[in-house]
Amino acid sequence: STEAPASSPSVMYTSIDKFAFDAGGYNDKFVTLYLPLPGVGSIDKDKIKCHFGKDEFDITVLDLNGKNYRLKKDNLEHDIDPEKSKYIVKADKIVVKLQKIKGEYGSFDFWSKLTDPKRKEKKNQDKSNPAASLTEMMKEMYENGDDQMRKMIGETMLKQRNGELNNKDMGLGDLGSGFDD
Repeated sequence: STEAPASSPSVMYTSIDKFAFDAGGYNDKFVTLYLPLPGVGSIDKDKIKCHFGKDEFDITVLDLNGKNYRLKKDNLEHDIDPEKSKYIVKADKIVVKLQKIKGEYGSFDFWSKLTDPKRKEKKNQDKSNPAASLTEMMKEMYENGDDQMRKMIGETMLKQRNGELNNKDMGLGDLGSGFDD
């Protein structure tokens, strides 16, 4: 069900702060969360609700051994497909499957973490200045790249700064060859 859990002011929730996270690989359709809740499979299914949004989910469990539980995340690292996301109730846990969205090259987005607090800032920044987002991407590639990648990016940035770049090789060294004008 994709309807939002009823939030009445009288309901107090215990946060579900221990769970397992499986990001899956490039070909996996889902990011999977395992929420350990002993006995959850024995309560009425209508006491368990989960709302999925494009970059959020909110799961609530009412009256499990006298307690109400909730796990809400609204700054997921990547967008999800709310229609295809789902949850499965097992005897002692809930499995939440967040459907990944395919990126521009046909493979699924690579998730390294569940949430990204900086994501909202990045969204706002990207719209205002396209050059800043390119610089940010280059910084990330440099930080996460191997020595060869760092060397190449470092040389390119140095050439760029010194005005040595011509449009033909664009500073990509061997990577830039093979493209004809």
